[in-house]
Amino acid sequence: MIHQYKMNGYNIVLDAESGCVHLVDDVAYDIIGLYENTPRQEIIAAITKQHSVTAAEVEEVLSDVDTLKQENRLFTEDLFSGQANLFKERQSVVKALCLHVAHACNMTCGYCGTMSRKSTS
Repeated sequence: MIHQYKMNGYNIVLDAESGCVHLVDDVAYDIIGLYENTPRQEIIAAITKQHSVTAAEVEEVLSDVDTLKQENRLFTEDLFSGQANLFKERQSVVKALCLHVAHACNMTCGYCGTMSRKSTS
């Protein structure tokens, strides 16, 4: 699954399955958005019309996206999509639970105050 964001002047593309984060230019950002659901010739036509680039430059970016896909760094297949229900159906017991309430606990809440009084008596 691909997530695309624009923040503080950066075009960020996250491939959730591989964990890869890509910083790309506007052309690559728009190509990646169209890549999976649009025929290659339509991508070239749309990008050359939208941006001031040639068809050869769009082909070069498409080639780079193809390479990233082959290397499982972009549009990576979700290997666990069919197994989600297996995790939900498992009968399991909570073995440990860690509750992180505050970074600077001063032990003055009612619970801690009560527990510390019980342990000292």
